Amino acid sequence: MWHDRDRLERSEFMGLVTKFGEFKQLMALFDAVRRGNYAAARAVDPDFVAFHCLACNRVYCEQCWAIGAPVFDEGFYDYTAGTCPAASCDAIR
Repeated sequence: MWHDRDRLERSEFMGLVTKFGEFKQLMALFDAVRRGNYAAARAVDPDFVAFHCLACNRVYCEQCWAIGAPVFDEGFYDYTAGTCPAASCDAIR
């Protein structure tokens, strides 16, 4: 269905995340993630870098996060919160 649209896909952390957009914007997101510049990537799409804790600046796998139940707003998916696994960090996404 989306085979003719530019997109960037990320998997392995809470399923598949697909970002559609213009090629130039997608390349900027890809390059930011590749360089580990998660602040720049978050500015483009925060869901794409959900594996990165903004508070302690660390990257964790899905098994490390304490991931809560999905939150819905009027029947539609809104977000899924997680607690950072770092003992010194009390961040919740």
